Amino acid sequence: MRWNEDCTLISLSEEPTLDELLQPTYEEVGIEVSCNKRSLTRSEYYFASQANMNPSMVLEVHDFEYDNQVYVDFEGVRYEVIKTFENGDIIELTCEVVKNGTGSN
Repeated sequence: MRWNEDCTLISLSEEPTLDELLQPTYEEVGIEVSCNKRSLTRSEYYFASQANMNPSMVLEVHDFEYDNQVYVDFEGVRYEVIKTFENGDIIELTCEVVKNGTGSN
């Protein structure tokens, strides 16, 4: 495997802070890692669609770098991790575009 692409794995802080309107907000914590982009297979797309998910892509990352982060920024787009699959020392992250979301990459 090449590991020639980068993405940012993003988790949210556990404790919210209150903004000026006294609404809870969560701080984003990101870590940049190397990854491989993989296309979805037809069967992956079909089964995800049956569960009302709209997967966009699969990213592969090393298992020691992934810690249940909920979002991924990849090529300037924000994705939500909707499913994971462990394959040896690699974790496959099935991702869906966040509606109206852009990343910080």
